[in-house]
Amino acid sequence: MAKREKDNVLVRFSSWFFVNWRFTLLLWVFILGSGAAIYTNVIKREGFPPIQFPLSVVSGTYFVDDASKVDNDVSLPLSKLFTSLDSVDKVQATAGDNFFSAVVQFKTDVIPSEGTRQLQDAVANAEGFPAQASVEYTTIDPAGFLNKYDMLLSVYSTEPTTVAKLEEAARYVSDKLIENANITLAEPQNLLQTGVNPQTNQEETRQTAFSRIGLVQEDGVEFYQSLVVGLDRNADNLDILEFSELVSEKITELDLSEFGESFEVTVGADYAESITTQISSLQSNLFTGLLAVAVVSLLLITWRASIITGLFMITVMAVTIAVLYLLGYTLNTITLFALVLSLGLFVDDATIVVEALDANRTKKKKPLEVVRNAIKRVGSASFAGTFTTVLVFLPLAFITGILGEFIRLMPITIITALLTSLVLSLTVIPLLAKFILLNHVQESWFTRINPVSKLEKHVGTFVGSLPRYMKTNKKIGRPIAVGMVVLSIVMVMLAGSFAQKLSFNIFPPSKDSDQIGIQITYPNGFTLSEAEAVVDTVNTIINDQVGDLTRRVTYGSFNQPNERSADALVELVPFNTRDVKSPELMERLQNGLNDGLPEGVSTRVIQYDAGPPASEFPLMIQIYTEDEQKASNLASEIVTYIDGAELTRTNGTTATIDRAKLPNPVAISRVDDKRVFEVQGSFDADDTSALVIAAEEYVKEKFTPEYLNERGFAESDLGFDFGQESENEESFSALGVIFPIALLAMYILLALQFRSALQPLLIFMAIPFSLFGVFGGLYLTNNSLSFFAMIGLIGLIGIAVNNTILLTDYANQERRDGEDAVDAIANAATKRFRPLVTTTLTTVVALLPLALSDPFWEALAFTIIFGLLSSTFLVLLSFPYYYLAAEWLRTKSAKLAKNVVRKATSSRS
Repeated sequence: MAKREKDNVLVRFSSWFFVNWRFTLLLWVFILGSGAAIYTNVIKREGFPPIQFPLSVVSGTYFVDDASKVDNDVSLPLSKLFTSLDSVDKVQATAGDNFFSAVVQFKTDVIPSEGTRQLQDAVANAEGFPAQASVEYTTIDPAGFLNKYDMLLSVYSTEPTTVAKLEEAARYVSDKLIENANITLAEPQNLLQTGVNPQTNQEETRQTAFSRIGLVQEDGVEFYQSLVVGLDRNADNLDILEFSELVSEKITELDLSEFGESFEVTVGADYAESITTQISSLQSNLFTGLLAVAVVSLLLITWRASIITGLFMITVMAVTIAVLYLLGYTLNTITLFALVLSLGLFVDDATIVVEALDANRTKKKKPLEVVRNAIKRVGSASFAGTFTTVLVFLPLAFITGILGEFIRLMPITIITALLTSLVLSLTVIPLLAKFILLNHVQESWFTRINPVSKLEKHVGTFVGSLPRYMKTNKKIGRPIAVGMVVLSIVMVMLAGSFAQKLSFNIFPPSKDSDQIGIQITYPNGFTLSEAEAVVDTVNTIINDQVGDLTRRVTYGSFNQPNERSADALVELVPFNTRDVKSPELMERLQNGLNDGLPEGVSTRVIQYDAGPPASEFPLMIQIYTEDEQKASNLASEIVTYIDGAELTRTNGTTATIDRAKLPNPVAISRVDDKRVFEVQGSFDADDTSALVIAAEEYVKEKFTPEYLNERGFAESDLGFDFGQESENEESFSALGVIFPIALLAMYILLALQFRSALQPLLIFMAIPFSLFGVFGGLYLTNNSLSFFAMIGLIGLIGIAVNNTILLTDYANQERRDGEDAVDAIANAATKRFRPLVTTTLTTVVALLPLALSDPFWEALAFTIIFGLLSSTFLVLLSFPYYYLAAEWLRTKSAKLAKNVVRKATSSRS
C-alpha cells in the first residue's frame, strides 16, 4: 500500500477542526451569538472616528482699536512664548483692531489636550502679559462643532428680543442640562464680551457676535434671532445617537416661559441624523453585497455553496466587529466602509475553499479525505493571497498627518477581517460543508439546468485550450500567444493614456452631499448691525433658491458670526430622496448671492464632505519681512503676475488663476513670530492639488532667488504653504514611499512561499494588468485621481495578485505531478477558471451597490471594480503565456547551470 504523503500544517489545522466538529460547531454558534449581541446592543456608533488634530487655537479680545498695538502687546509676545515650548512645532498668529488669534501646531508626539494645557500654563506664568486681554483656548476637534462640541442647541425667540435676554435664557438651558451626568459640558456662546479698555481703564461690554437659526415651517424656512449652546457627552456611557436621543428628551422638559412665550430651544446642529443616514446606507450596501455574493455562488458553483458562502461571510463580520469592540473601536463610517470593502477581499477565501470542496467531492471519497485534498490544493494559495493583501494594507496604518489619522481604522478593520477570514475558511467552511455539501454528491437539478454554470464550463475549457495550442498546433498557438501578449501591452499603454487625462485632487468634492455651507466675508469697516442686515438678505436668498429642499439652517456651527465674517450650515434633505444634486443647488445659491448682496461683501458656497472643505483661496504665497512697504511692493508684483495666469497641468490641459488677492491691510499676521504677508489666489477649476503645484512652479519661474535678491529679499523670504492642502500632499506622498515597501514585503513573502525569485515577479503581472481598468474606469465615471482612488488601487493589488497566485500555485502543483509547462498552465486555466471568475464577480457585485449609491466612496469602489475586471480579463487570456516564458527561462537557466557544473567537474577530473 502506498504511503500517504504527509499533510502540511494548513491541512492538519483544518482537519483537526473538521474531525472535532462538535467543538467547532459550538465555537461557531458562540461566535455568531457574541457578534450579533455586540453589533446590536454593545458597540457604539459614530459618524467619522475622532481624530487627534495637533492644533490648538488661542484667541481673545483686547479693546484698543489698534491692530499694531494688539500685535505688539499680545500677538507677538504670544508667538515668541509659544515657539519657545518644546511641544510646539509652528505658530500662526493674527492681530486685528480689537482681537487676536494664534493657531498653534504641536509636534506629532504631543497629545493636543496636553499641549493646550501647556499653552495655558505658559501664558499664566508669563511676565508683562496685559491683564486686559481676554484669552480663550480651544483644542481643535475637526469632528466637533465649533471645534469642540458633540452637539449645538439654539436658544431662539420668535419675536424680537435683546441679546442680554437671549444670553440669560441660554444660561438657564445650560444650567438645567448640565445636571444630567451624561452631559459633561453645556456652554452658551457669548454674544457679549466684557473687557477693560487699557486706554480709558474702564470696563466695557460690547456685542461681538450674533447668530441665527432657520427652521422649516409651512411657508418655507423661517429665521430667528438665536444663541448657540454647545454640548458634550460622557463618551464612556453614550454614543452620538444615544446622546442625541437624551438631549432631545431633555429639551422637551425645559420651561422657558419665565423669559417670555416667544422663547424656545431646538437642536441647531447634530451629527446623529447624518450618522444614521451613513450607517443605514453602508449597512444596506453590506447586506446587498452579501446577497449578491450568495447569488453569484449559486449561479457559478451550487445553491449549497451559496448558503455556505453567505454563512461564512456573516461569521467573518461577527468576529471582526467583536475584535473591533475589544480593541476599543466603534462602528463608524470608516469601519463600516472597511467591512464593505473587505467583503470583496475575504470572499476570495470562501470561494476558493468552497469551490475546491465542491470540485473534490465524489462518492468514493470520504468527507475528511475531500477536506484534506481541497485544502492541500488551495490552502497554500489562499494563505499567500491573504497575507500579501495584509502586507499591502499594513503600511497604511502608519501614514502620518491628518489623512493618516482619518483612514487608520480602515487598514486595521480590513486586516482583522482578512486574518479572520483565513482562519474561518479553514475551519468553519469545512464544518458547514460537512452538513450542507459533502453528503450530497449527486449533481442537483438546479446545477443540471443552470445555463450560467454550463456557460462557465464551456468558457473555462476554451480558455484552457488556448495555451495548449503551443503544444498541439504551433501554427495556431504562436499567433495566439503573440496576440495575447500584444493585447496586454496595448492595454497597459492605453492605461497610461487614460491616466494623463485624469484630474488630480487629493480630496475632491463628492458628487452629492446633504450639507452645504455659505461663507460670508465683510469688507473692512463693516459694523455688526450691517453684518446682520446682510445675513437677513442671505436668508431670503436661501429661501428663494433651496428652501423647498432644506431641513435646517444654522449660523455659528463652525465660527461665531461677527462683523468680519459669518458662516451658515445649510442641511439639505437626504441626497437619496431628491432629484437635484448639491453642486446644482450650490450654483443656484451662489448666483443668487452674487446678484442680491451689496458691493464689497464676498460669499462662497461650499460643500461639506467627510474630508476638509476646499479653501476659497487654496493658492497661498507667503512673504516674510518686517518691512511693510517692501512686502507691499513684492505682493503687488506677484498679484499682477498671477492674476489671470494660465497654468498647464502635467497632462497638457490648462486652468486659470481667476482671482488674486493682496494681503489683508488691516490684520497683522505672523508665523513663528516672523511678520508674514500672504498673497492668495483661486482657480477656475476644482482639481486643487494639481493646480497649487503648477502655480508654485509658475511663480518660481519669475521670482527666482536672483530676482528676489535684487529686491532685498532672501530666497527663504518667499514661501509656499498651502495650509491643509500642503498637509494632505505630505500624507499623499507617503503612499509613494510605503507602496514600494509593501511590494518588497510581498515579494519576499511570495519568494519564500514559491521558493522562487522569478515567480513573484510573474505574480506581480496582475498589477499592470489592472491599470487599464483603474484609469479607464476613473475617466469613464468622471472621477479624479485622489487619495481614495489610491486606497482603492492598494486594495485592488491585494485582490488582483490572488488571481495570479491561484493560477501559478495550481500550475506548480501540476508540474510537480509530472505535467509539462504547457499542460500545467492549461490545466490551471481550466480548473481555476471557476473560482477565479467567481471571486472577481463576487467582489464586483459586493462593491457595485456602494459605487452606485454613495457619492463619497464612488471613486474607491470604481477603482477596484474596473481594475479587477481588467486584471481578470488579462490574467485569463495573457498571463499563461508569461508563465510559459518564465518557465522556458527557468528551464534554460537550470540547464545552463548544470552544464557549467558538469564542465567544471570534468575539468577537475
